[in-house]
Amino acid sequence: MRELKDIPQCGLRFENAGLDAIDAAILRELAADARLPRAELSRRVGLSAPSVADRVRRLEDVGIITGYGARIDPARLGYGLTILIRARPLPGEMHAMIEAIRETPQIVACDRVSGEDCFVARAHVRDVAEMEAVIDRIVPFGATNSSVVQSSPVPERLVEL
Repeated sequence: MRELKDIPQCGLRFENAGLDAIDAAILRELAADARLPRAELSRRVGLSAPSVADRVRRLEDVGIITGYGARIDPARLGYGLTILIRARPLPGEMHAMIEAIRETPQIVACDRVSGEDCFVARAHVRDVAEMEAVIDRIVPFGATNSSVVQSSPVPERLVEL
């Protein structure tokens, strides 16, 4: 069983969120493997299973843990290209552009951003023809600029705790 002293301590920022080093350890373990059995999670953080269950429930209740899921490789499903689409709506077309983005199933994420563009969307497509079709759904509502993702040297990861 790991001792509390073996769990990396968190900085002031984390403590200001009302969480402690055990909470941080639980979050790290679940981020690495959300399917981790509670008994193993309890062993790794040095608490009883009921205590860990209470902490996980509290982290869910306050919205720190927002869900659990599997990481899926789109390429293994036939989506050979990942594209980033930067978009800037025409005057009066903001809501129409948002709706077009929402209704395009190949778009798996979209952020509203500051700067010249208003949105950066991430899409998975099978080929260049499908990429063109995705972009064509957005273009009537504004300007787009697209890039093909070559690789991801920093995969999605947990924020520093």
